[in-house]
Amino acid sequence: MPLAWVASYPRSGNTWTRILLASYLRDAAISFTVAELGVLDEAVTDLIDVFEHGRALPLDRPGTLAVKTHFLPGADVHRPYRDAVGKVLYLIRDPRDVLHSAERFLRVGPGHREAFAHHFVAHRGARAWEKVGYGSWPASVLEWTSPDRLHRHFPGAEISVVRYEDLRRDPVTVLREMIVFLGFDDDPDAGRVERAVANSRLDVLRGVEKKDGTRGAPAEPFFGDGLTRRSLAGYGPDVEQAYARLLDGDAEFAGLARDHGYAS
Repeated sequence: MPLAWVASYPRSGNTWTRILLASYLRDAAISFTVAELGVLDEAVTDLIDVFEHGRALPLDRPGTLAVKTHFLPGADVHRPYRDAVGKVLYLIRDPRDVLHSAERFLRVGPGHREAFAHHFVAHRGARAWEKVGYGSWPASVLEWTSPDRLHRHFPGAEISVVRYEDLRRDPVTVLREMIVFLGFDDDPDAGRVERAVANSRLDVLRGVEKKDGTRGAPAEPFFGDGLTRRSLAGYGPDVEQAYARLLDGDAEFAGLARDHGYAS
């Protein structure tokens, strides 16, 4: 059975992508609680959820198994699946928008927003996430999207990189491409794709979350507005300049940002 990682740096659209895929597979809206977003469909699961329930990935089931992960490719938790991985779908998002989303997700207080933004820019991501094995934003992008680096850990993996911005702009086309790449369907039904997109709109998901309330919704929502290309100026006069200095002074970060359209 093919195993596919749906990998990303946190707050890059991984859960939304999994809901889109699950909605297509079921041809129905996905019912969920924010506290239990691990398994949305038996074919679209979350590595952390699997381990928290004391299980291993079921490699003997038929069809593609797509598994969410934020860990870097070389993490110990991935090693048992080295030879089973045939696909890697990597989701990438503008680090400035990741910062905005991380601030909400981590519940940063109003008095700490500027300090958090400076911290995020200085460390190229959230240090808390780096400590648990997710790496920084550039480390995640580089390790997952560079074939020579990725194939050290998953020698048979084919890679597809999906920009969050493209998924927001044209979810029907991008969802169809993801379905084909992952091997869920060689020729996705157009109506079914459109229904999955309609069922998985971010405003719909926020409505589900608002009724759920397990994470303090709606005050601290898991699903945001999905905005793109946001400025950092709202964090204080120096944060946008700090990001500009990062683009000028860190060749690796700047190269990755430029390659994916995030250097402007």
